Amino acid sequence: MIHFNTHVLLVLALVGGLVAVDGTSFGQFMISRPFVAATLGGWVAGMPQQGAILGVALECFHLGVLPVGASKQPESGPAAVAAGAFFAGAEPTASILILTILGTLLLEHLGGWTVHLERLINVWIIAPNGALPTVANLERRHLTAIGLDFLRGAVLVMIGSLLLSLVVPVLDPYWGLSESLTNWMVVTFIIAMLAGSLRMLGSKYWFAALGAGIGLVGLWMTR
Repeated sequence: MIHFNTHVLLVLALVGGLVAVDGTSFGQFMISRPFVAATLGGWVAGMPQQGAILGVALECFHLGVLPVGASKQPESGPAAVAAGAFFAGAEPTASILILTILGTLLLEHLGGWTVHLERLINVWIIAPNGALPTVANLERRHLTAIGLDFLRGAVLVMIGSLLLSLVVPVLDPYWGLSESLTNWMVVTFIIAMLAGSLRMLGSKYWFAALGAGIGLVGLWMTR
C-alpha cells in the first residue's frame, strides 16, 4: 500500500476540487482533461512524469467523448488526479499501469454518477420547493452550487487515491502475464485508441500529425 501523508492528501483534494469545477461549473480551462489532471496529480505526489505517462493512456479514452448538454458521461478529471498521484508513488511497471487504468475507469463511472446526483441537488438549491430564485439570492445559490461541485471533486480524489493505493498493490501479484507481453498490450491499446479517434478529424488529420511532430521534436530537444 502507498501511504499519502496529510499534506499531500489536502493538496490533492484542492487540485481535485479545481479540476471538478473546471469540468463544467467554472472556467473550463481544460485542466480537467485526463492528461493534464493526471500530470497534476503526479506533480503533487512528486513524480509529474509518471502522472503524465498515465495521463496519455487515460486521454485516449476521452478523445471521442462529446459532453453535449446534460448527457451522462464518465467524469475523467478527479479520477485522473487520484490515479496520477497513485502511479507517481508506485513501481512503474506495465502491470501496475494497466491495473491503474482499469481502476481509474471505474472511478470515472463513480464520478459520473455523482455528477448526475449533483444536478438533482442543484435543482433544489436553485429552486427549493419549486420557488424560483430572486435577484437578491440568485448569485448566492449559484456560488453554493459551485462550492458543492468543488467539495464533490475533493472528496472523489481523496477516496480514489486511497482505493487505488489499497487495491492495485493487492491485485498486481495476480496479474499473471509477463512484463514484456503487458508492455505490448499497453502500446497496442494506445495506438488503437489513437487511430480510432482520427476519424473525428476528417480531412484535417494532418493538423494532428503536425502537432505530434512538433511534440516529438520538443521531446528530442529536451533530452
